Amino acid sequence: MKITPLLVVNTFAAVVGLLAPVVLSAYVTQREALRNEENRALSYALDVLARSEAVTNQIDVGIKRLVASGASNPCSTSNQELMKEIDLSSSYIQAMGHIAGNQIVCSSLGVETGSVDLGPADMVRASGVRLWLNVQFPFARNAEFLAVERDGYVAIVHKDLPIDATTDVDGVSLATVTYPEAQIVTGRGAINPAWLAAIDGKSKTFISNGYVVAIAAPKRYYIGAISAVPTRELDKRIYSTSLITIPVGILASLLLAWSVFRIAKTRTAMPAVIKSALKQREFFLEYQPLVELATGRWIGAEALIRWRRTTGEVVPPDIFIPVAEACGLIQQISQYVAKQFASEAGDLFRRYPGFHVGINVAAADIHDEATVLMFRELAAATGAGRNNIIVEATERSFTDHSRAATVIKQMRQEGFPVAIDDFGTGYSSLAYLERIRFDYLKIDKSFVDTVNTDAATSGVVLHIIEMAKALNIEMIAEGVETELQAQFLYEQGVRFGQGWLFGKPMPFSQLLEGLEKSMPMANHQADSRVS
Repeated sequence: MKITPLLVVNTFAAVVGLLAPVVLSAYVTQREALRNEENRALSYALDVLARSEAVTNQIDVGIKRLVASGASNPCSTSNQELMKEIDLSSSYIQAMGHIAGNQIVCSSLGVETGSVDLGPADMVRASGVRLWLNVQFPFARNAEFLAVERDGYVAIVHKDLPIDATTDVDGVSLATVTYPEAQIVTGRGAINPAWLAAIDGKSKTFISNGYVVAIAAPKRYYIGAISAVPTRELDKRIYSTSLITIPVGILASLLLAWSVFRIAKTRTAMPAVIKSALKQREFFLEYQPLVELATGRWIGAEALIRWRRTTGEVVPPDIFIPVAEACGLIQQISQYVAKQFASEAGDLFRRYPGFHVGINVAAADIHDEATVLMFRELAAATGAGRNNIIVEATERSFTDHSRAATVIKQMRQEGFPVAIDDFGTGYSSLAYLERIRFDYLKIDKSFVDTVNTDAATSGVVLHIIEMAKALNIEMIAEGVETELQAQFLYEQGVRFGQGWLFGKPMPFSQLLEGLEKSMPMANHQADSRVS
């Protein structure tokens, strides 16, 4: 048979037409499978980060309490009782103690830990914090611990606590890492030094040496997290799918490509899980009281969304909120919060007309005028008057100043005061205050933590306070944990506070009980403007 150019072209076109859908299917399969593995790796890293920061926070709070006690004898009976109290009330700390040089002189465990020599510290931070990474005690030789010392006090935690995360894939490597030195604090599995070299202060995912690697940058402290998921299962899935698509043909290839795309996108990706959780009503609200610093009276609360899966697992907000924002589900969560609060509020505002509840909104909300309607409907459903519902938006959510200013103006005209949350943690704080009118400024916990300390940022809180005074904006201090902090803030002119010193997030029923004690029915004639 004579082969003509036209036959060659037609044959080539037929082959391309047949293979193109298969190639497309393979490409989509690989891309979506990789994205799914990246999400999986990042969720592991964020879980480890959340655990690490929870551990670090408890250590920080415990040591601050011991330092604040001002005991002339760190090993006095009263101080050891305080160590035991901190130990027993902490979910992560195994022991608190006083250290002299490298020796634990006394601890919450009793005299048996006296004069335990830890040896030279494995790490010494610029702040003076010392870390021992492989501590063993005579009474627990089969276990390794981390020891963290500051200002003469040491906290002991199990070494594996920060990385005790559940994974649904075998062979996952996990580690916590110091910033900016990129030194491993604790880890399991093989951690490639090349991954540590990729640490630059940003969260990221990448493929390296047969692993999908995720790095979660620290949010509050100097510890970040790394997870590495083997790619072997990903490779098997891609290979097997490609073998199926090739002999099936164009129609089957296209169908398979669509199916794989749908399956890969919904199998274990967090967006699909969030959608399911919304349908199954796995989310619930807790309320953290806000007090008047001068009197301790509860004058408001912040509604906080929480997620407990049907398995009992609690997913931290700092994990699912960024995912919801990234995949366009955050407004559904905001609507869920509004409806849930409306169902719980009952006659709250009739009984306590001076009380308010803060509702958090995200960037998508603050740039959408439909949010005004959502709050208007919420006010109608709860019988809220002016100032009973406060809109709380973080400064990082103002990506479009013009649209945000329009929505905020409408909110305030409708009688919903607006608070700028986590103030000072972004890059254009003053610019927001100049362009957009706010009623309240919430000072971020990171600045409140520096009150009465020698931290380099300890003076920032004073600048924020003076700025708010100059602009005639009421201030709310977040994360108040000590009486010293509360007294200092009050003396500087901050009227309101929120934090564990006054109350942890609680169910609505407990909020009502505490509110009744703080502001009995006879004293309900409160100022309608959070006072």
